[in-house]
Amino acid sequence: MRAVTIRDGELSVEQHPDPRPGAGEVLVRVRAAGVNGADMLQRRGRYPAPPGSPQDIPGLELAGEVVALGEGASRFSNGDRVMAIVGGGGQAELAVVHERAAMPVPDELDWPSAGGFAEVFTTSHDALFTQAGLAAGERLLVHGGAGGVGTAAIQLARAAGA
Repeated sequence: MRAVTIRDGELSVEQHPDPRPGAGEVLVRVRAAGVNGADMLQRRGRYPAPPGSPQDIPGLELAGEVVALGEGASRFSNGDRVMAIVGGGGQAELAVVHERAAMPVPDELDWPSAGGFAEVFTTSHDALFTQAGLAAGERLLVHGGAGGVGTAAIQLARAAGA
């Protein structure tokens, strides 16, 4: 497979072995992947990918089609449209995703939108509702509302009536 690859702080597209899904994982043919601040930090050597994730392939969020199932994976089937958060490796033709980190892509959502959804919206949702307990009628100030997470936070807060 081809993947965006970090070598000495530079990006290139290089060949890599096709990944194989393990227990509880699915293999996704990536159709779109987001670019986040963490990807830029990883390129500069300031954001190491977690153990088990590709250290040289950036990408924390992706969307695509399931093309293979690992042992015991049962939430999705081959051909299903999914979006997911990964520890790295999303900017590749193929990516392994644990099925609990994947979500179905609604039919009305196109690939570019789905590819940039998972990381920013789950981060925003967690911050607003799990951590801060945001409720309808409350006010919210978002610093950096022009980035992905900030834009998602504004949309989620408005939808919640804040």
